[in-house]
Amino acid sequence: MSVLVNELALEAQANVLGSMLIDQNVVGPMLHQLTPEDFTDGRYRKIFQAIKKLQGQGKDLDPLLVNDALGGNYRDILAQLIEITPTSANAEEYAAICRRTALQIRWAELGERLAEAPSLEDAQAVVDQINALRVEKPGARITGLRQCYEEFLDRHAEGKKPAYLTWGISALDDLVYVEPGDFIVLGGYPSAGKTALALQMAYHIAKSKRVGYFYYENNDKKLFDRLVALKAKISFSKIKRYDLGEKDFDQIVGVQNAMIAPELEFVDASGMTAADVRSLSLSRHYGVAVVDYLQKIPGSRERRGLSDFERVTEVSGALQELGRQTGVTVLALSQLSRPDKAKGKAAFPGMHSFRQSGQIEQDADVALLLFRENEDDPGNQVRTLKIGKNKEGEAGLALSMHFDGDTQTFSRVFPQPAPKPEKPKPEEAPPRQEVIELPGRDDGLPF
Repeated sequence: MSVLVNELALEAQANVLGSMLIDQNVVGPMLHQLTPEDFTDGRYRKIFQAIKKLQGQGKDLDPLLVNDALGGNYRDILAQLIEITPTSANAEEYAAICRRTALQIRWAELGERLAEAPSLEDAQAVVDQINALRVEKPGARITGLRQCYEEFLDRHAEGKKPAYLTWGISALDDLVYVEPGDFIVLGGYPSAGKTALALQMAYHIAKSKRVGYFYYENNDKKLFDRLVALKAKISFSKIKRYDLGEKDFDQIVGVQNAMIAPELEFVDASGMTAADVRSLSLSRHYGVAVVDYLQKIPGSRERRGLSDFERVTEVSGALQELGRQTGVTVLALSQLSRPDKAKGKAAFPGMHSFRQSGQIEQDADVALLLFRENEDDPGNQVRTLKIGKNKEGEAGLALSMHFDGDTQTFSRVFPQPAPKPEKPKPEEAPPRQEVIELPGRDDGLPF
């Protein structure tokens, strides 16, 4: 391997580590994109592993903590890494160089071993290692049926149920089983209440998981106004008119602790690509990323001039990969296309209704459809929440939800049992009739 490649590799590795030390926001993306094997210098590899360990413990990165995790002997090299890295703006480019040069170096080493292999079997073993390097996903998990069987018994023998994501709607919790890394899509017509329902769900989820709410419309003030109406049961119209009274403020102060306790953050995502959502979700340690909404996400910066169909298809796939590869659960809102009543199409939405791309229905693990059955009656506040797709459960089921727009609250409408028909009263027996024999005639005539 040439000296030039080695020098380039070391420079890139130093700048990646320096970027991680001076900017907490790049730590998550770097830990996802790189492995310890991408650092050919042993000292750099140990620093990367120490950072990864601290991140896994939920600690903010600090050079002193990193040095302590390394036994206290890396103070000078850590200071040098910070000094030679003026900015973290090029961390992504340096990470790409790290991967490429590390691969070149490993290939060169394997090439030398292949040339010196003493037997065909030894040469084949080296070729197998070369082929393994061609797999882009590092550390791919491969399991056989025996291992799956044993793990199945272990999981179920423990008697501990997995912590599926809950939504704050018990009926929905019982029907869908969402695990870390799943991709959920909440679709609805404009003004159906998607944002209000997503906020209500996100707030509930944030009581147990860290949630990032990425908004492409609205702003953090408008979203928080909705939450105040939801949690304090204050009229949303009064909030928007700035017409709150003393009693209203008392109610708001009364729920202060409950309102600010959940780990929910609003992210102004205007202009952010799916890759940006991924990077920020990792750097902020989000367990769940809510995206409001999918059709607003721009395409990747490397691919300009995409049609809307191509862009939305790309975005849907990128959000699915975000979950699959990082374990972050993604809840994406999506617009639905209205049916063309003039052509006699069905009035209710289905999986075909996702706007601008059919790929959304393919990528989603769970798809929820929110709509008002009678669109011609704006006063009707009953919404239908239909489970359009459910990979791990039954699809096609629907819940009736009441939307109180004044408090931005969705609540379950429990179907009323059909009235039981009254049992018919037993018919009264007709009065017993006595037969009275009249004196007859003796001439044989009836009269």
